[in-house]
Amino acid sequence: MVAEHIKNLLYDHDCVIIPGFGGLITRYVPAVVHPVKHTIVPPSKRVAFNEKLILTDGLLINTIAYHNGISTAEAQQMVAAFVTQANDQLKTDNRFELSDIGVFRYNAAHRLEFQYKEGDNLLEASFGLPEITARPVRAEESVVLRTLQKGREQEVPQQGSKFKRRLRKVYSTAAGLVIAGLTGSALYLLSIQTEYNLSSLNPITLFTSGTLGNAATQELGYTSDFTPLTLTERQLAYQEILRATKFGEAEQVVAVSETTLIDSTATIASAEVIKSEVSQEVIVEDVVEPVRTISEKTGRYYIITGGYARLQNAEAGRDAVIANGHEGKVLTPLRGSRLFRVSVADFATAEEAQGAMNQYRKTYGDSIWVLNN
Repeated sequence: MVAEHIKNLLYDHDCVIIPGFGGLITRYVPAVVHPVKHTIVPPSKRVAFNEKLILTDGLLINTIAYHNGISTAEAQQMVAAFVTQANDQLKTDNRFELSDIGVFRYNAAHRLEFQYKEGDNLLEASFGLPEITARPVRAEESVVLRTLQKGREQEVPQQGSKFKRRLRKVYSTAAGLVIAGLTGSALYLLSIQTEYNLSSLNPITLFTSGTLGNAATQELGYTSDFTPLTLTERQLAYQEILRATKFGEAEQVVAVSETTLIDSTATIASAEVIKSEVSQEVIVEDVVEPVRTISEKTGRYYIITGGYARLQNAEAGRDAVIANGHEGKVLTPLRGSRLFRVSVADFATAEEAQGAMNQYRKTYGDSIWVLNN
């Protein structure tokens, strides 16, 4: 039963620790192309063993307790019995096989060695992908295919090709005659109507006939021999008239004062507009991003949902916790550990963390535990 739980945990986790025995670590293996057998093996996971990982992280024990409906103490006794059985079998037979995972043996230096046994593909992304055999294409096969294709093209009868070319020419000539006839008919219908004059469709006549120039002259109210004054000439004439009369000088003073008043009013209005625009500026405060990764000791108590050997998998677990509406965080490995832990909440005291455990067990099961970082 313990071996089945170990295998199932290897599908979802990169590291599964067997307390008092060692830790099984998985690593990603890309697709492999065999140059001799001409086979393509899909991506998979490969399992390795580290006998120094003997401190429990609670993953295996809590999983067994949750799935079998027993207490944590009973699950711990089951794991201890499994480890005792494995050590006894190694002492007697120098061999212990973990079904569908691998075989343990002692070497000449009495060090425990692990040999991975290729069985089920532990990578969920490659579930159901079989090993594919690809037959290579030889160079002589393409030569044979081209020869056969040329032979079939030569066998196609060439009869009727001349007739098709002649028929295509007849169609082209007939289409040209039809288009020319339709164009001539349209021009004839336009010419017989009194409202249209074909010569008026020429745009050059608009400039040569003088129609546009006469229309512009009539709009402005000028005769053909009249040359209007320029703007500079009109201003000089007005200044001479103003110098000749005192009344004109007074009007000039009034005009200047009115101009000054208008300029000052426009300046005050523009200043008020600028002041109102400045007062309407919105002060935007910087949004402080929440801390999602804890890389130093904080002294707080964290409720842990799982441990991962790689940071990428831990960040994926944290995103799943955040998707459930909780404050997910990643705790970097402490001294003496290589696991990245994912927390669902943190508290100032251990009593508060233990009091909130029942609330989070409804979502994450009994495999969660409290860690003082």
